[in-house]
Amino acid sequence: METMVALALLSISLLGAVSMATVAQDGISAGAKGLEALALAETRLERMRAAAYHTLLTADLNGDGVADVILQDHGSDGDAAAGDGEYTARRTVRGIVLTWTVRPDQPGLARSRAVTIRVTAEWSDRRGSRRTVQLGMRRANPVYSTGAT
Repeated sequence: METMVALALLSISLLGAVSMATVAQDGISAGAKGLEALALAETRLERMRAAAYHTLLTADLNGDGVADVILQDHGSDGDAAAGDGEYTARRTVRGIVLTWTVRPDQPGLARSRAVTIRVTAEWSDRRGSRRTVQLGMRRANPVYSTGAT
C-alpha cells in the first residue's frame, strides 16, 4: 500500500513538473519570436539610416543594388489617389509582418528638411494575441536648401 501511495505522489509531482516545463518552453519561444521581430525592425531601421537620402522611398531587400520595393503613398483608407504623404512598404518574414513608413515634413522627399521613419514588426503569439515592436527616428535631408537667394 505504501508503494502505491508513493507512486501516486510521485506521478502527481512529475505531472506538475512537466506542465511547468511546457509553460517555460512557451515563454522561451515567445521571447525568441520577440527578439527576432526586434532584430528585423532594427535591421530595417539601420538600413534606412545608412541609405542615401534620395533612396529612402525604395528598398533593396536582397542587397544586389537593385530596388526591390518602392514605398507607396496611400491615404489612411488605403486609396492610392488620396495619398497622405506617408510612404509605406510591407514585408512578411517568418510570420512577422514588417512595415516601414517614411513621412517627409514637406510634400516630396527632395523638398523636405527631414523625414520621420517608423518601422513596425507585428506577429501573433501561440494564444493568438497580437504583439508589436515599433522603432522610429528622424533623419535630416543633407542637401536641404531653404530656397533663399
